[in-house]
Amino acid sequence: MQVAVAHTMVSPTSRRSISLQLNMGEGKSSVIVPLIVSTLANGSELVRVITLKPLASQMFEVLVSRLSGLPNRPIFYVPISRSLGLKNSIVRAIRGLFERCVKKGGVLVVQPEHILSLKLMYIDVLLKPGPLRNIRERSMTYKLGLLQDWLAKVSRDVLDESDEILHVQYQLVYSAGKHILVDDHPNRWITIQQVFGRLQIHAMQLYAQFPEMFEVDTRLGGFPTIHILDSAVFRWISSLIVDDALAGEISNLPLDVMPSQVQAAARRFMAQTEVSDIDHELIHSYCAGTTLFSGILLLRGLLMEGEGILFYVLKERRWRVDYGLDTSRTPLAVPYRAKV
Repeated sequence: MQVAVAHTMVSPTSRRSISLQLNMGEGKSSVIVPLIVSTLANGSELVRVITLKPLASQMFEVLVSRLSGLPNRPIFYVPISRSLGLKNSIVRAIRGLFERCVKKGGVLVVQPEHILSLKLMYIDVLLKPGPLRNIRERSMTYKLGLLQDWLAKVSRDVLDESDEILHVQYQLVYSAGKHILVDDHPNRWITIQQVFGRLQIHAMQLYAQFPEMFEVDTRLGGFPTIHILDSAVFRWISSLIVDDALAGEISNLPLDVMPSQVQAAARRFMAQTEVSDIDHELIHSYCAGTTLFSGILLLRGLLMEGEGILFYVLKERRWRVDYGLDTSRTPLAVPYRAKV
């Protein structure tokens, strides 16, 4: 089975990047990854095994034990960070190590931070205020650009634990460029706070009428813990909050002053997943030059039917799961809803 999986990853029929899921203990790191990289490292591609920082040492040792003996494949590790202090000599050394890895059919073990740091250091140099100071700095910038272009052409990446590596937290390791305010600052979080205020009011009222559709816990004080059990209830609450917004109940978002035609378009825009171009243009043209459109976009992201953030938080997301026996289904101790 491992050979079949390795062949699929080496030569995917789609000719595009692929992601495969295998159970624990089926030899992903110890068998499949060495098979793949030893095949791909053919002297013309830079094969990079991208792994998480806690697993990097283990992956390096596995590849050394599997590939550096009889197969005679060198394993490279080139840690790159912002503190490296780029110079012409360092850029040449990094390029030289990468080219040596390609030529000798070696494998490069890297962490997501190393790849992003190299990219962001290049962006840092480009974003420096004023012209580049001297010929040496211009030369280094040019070589960094060539290195990035070359890596994009010759690299073949194998990701171990791809679900974690492709997580958003690995998309940026440090900020670059000038500090800017968050869009719609400070109304963004003021609006969210007022939406939660309206949510609490409506949720408590509906809970009194339909207690079987809610889980509400007020024992801790402050904002209650709310879990919605029926999607129809969320649509009801979302509609009530949209009504409040259009009636001017959200103080920093005076949507009640809009004409009735624009209000009707705004209601559809905030609640429905699919929005017509006519509604979008009508709202955008009316709100041009103001912060109203940013507020309406925020409400859409929070309240949109089936895909809004509030729907995910209140219904889909389960913050605590009770474990115990349910002998009517299984003798195992499992989450109560795990085997529905």
